[in-house]
Amino acid sequence: MSKSKGNVIDPLEVMDGCTLDALLAKITDSNLPESEIKEATADKKKKFPTGIPECGTDALRFGLLSYMI
Repeated sequence: MSKSKGNVIDPLEVMDGCTLDALLAKITDSNLPESEIKEATADKKKKFPTGIPECGTDALRFGLLSYMI
């Protein structure tokens, strides 16, 4: 995962929820080259077609811990 590549999910976006438009705005406002913006935008639209639903801190912690095992 790389902030400069636009493929990072902010933990606050998971805890508070985030719309697809807000996710895409972060990518388009970044310093990525146009080709990477298109790739990152397509990836976000595929993985989060309606944005990120709110899930709270406990769900985030559990998800991160279970991912590590």
